[in-house]
Amino acid sequence: MIDGPRACRKEEFEETIALINATFRTSSDQNIRTDYPLIFNHDRLDNMRVLLVDGQVVAHVPVAPRQVVVGEDRITVGIISPTVTHPDHRHRGYATLCLRDNVRRMQENGWPVSVLWTQHATFPFYHHSGWEAVGNQGWKFTLQPDDEALFADAGFATIPYDANDPAHLDGVIAIHDSEPHRIARTRNEYATLLTLPKVTTLLAMGGETIAGYVCVGTGSNKPGIIEAGGRPQAVETLIGRLLREREQAIQVVTNLTPTVLEDLLQERVPATREPMENAAGIGPQMMRINDLPLLMRQIQGHLQARSAGLSTQFTLHCIDTGQTAALTLDDGHVDVTAEPASEPLRLSERQLVQLIFGAHASHEPVRIADAPTAALLERLFPVYFPIWELDHS
Repeated sequence: MIDGPRACRKEEFEETIALINATFRTSSDQNIRTDYPLIFNHDRLDNMRVLLVDGQVVAHVPVAPRQVVVGEDRITVGIISPTVTHPDHRHRGYATLCLRDNVRRMQENGWPVSVLWTQHATFPFYHHSGWEAVGNQGWKFTLQPDDEALFADAGFATIPYDANDPAHLDGVIAIHDSEPHRIARTRNEYATLLTLPKVTTLLAMGGETIAGYVCVGTGSNKPGIIEAGGRPQAVETLIGRLLREREQAIQVVTNLTPTVLEDLLQERVPATREPMENAAGIGPQMMRINDLPLLMRQIQGHLQARSAGLSTQFTLHCIDTGQTAALTLDDGHVDVTAEPASEPLRLSERQLVQLIFGAHASHEPVRIADAPTAALLERLFPVYFPIWELDHS
């Protein structure tokens, strides 16, 4: 008998975790529950969608909402986490049912876009439910131990983050919350992420003030330097001291938007830069548009900045879902409605992802036949927002 897809129940939680660990954490001392505690806990059972056969959990797909801050824009993103099916029940569509149940919930909850990270081999599985691979979303740099000479020591005191010291948490929050492009985190979320298993957070102190921080991971899912922030000299000091203590290379991942970390590495080791999807523990990013008009409203700040000096209208229509977003641009003022304002540009779910977020290198980009429309869309898109590696799942 098939039961689901539906929310995981408390009595099914440990069985579900065991199924995920048996697939993704074999021969490892890591545990999916502690690797991603913001997703796998009893307070988030509604976001863990399961399917049971004869009382056994055989498929599971979780989703976690995160709010992305990009200047004045606030975009709610549903992050799809490890998708799993029991080996004895594969190729029967069970995981797809769980995945599409998450799509329904994201639409009901007003989460207009979804993100996941996977491998090239699984692109077709996600294609069937409307996800599409997108262009490069960040950079990977590689540091060698002898690169320590490139990073000056400005004399800051270096100490480990102390989870029991509220001032340490306050200092990191103040630094990250000053980033114009970031993930909005609650205080509890900060406290959890900064103390993840196999993640060490180090602080650079300028007297009693936290001048910078760096998060370094040793797990398979978040290896290397995964986040940093603060004063440039403080971050430089932390990296130099880390390299003096190492005998092996370390990868560093950064966003496309400007950060202290990206600026520093681009200046010191530019030749090592590669697309982020080449980094260990990440892979290509895929995205899905769950609510086209709502997404356009949540990126109005981006659209306003890109449309300064323009006065025109255009309409996007998704042929798979029937959703329409009509945009009226008036010299930086943007109005979005769900009713056509002009002859619609009709595209599939996957084509809309390519248009709005940029095509993956392995895919042909969307070609717009009408030259004026193509020029307009090239001016407005692609949209980029960073999901910091500490928040990946």
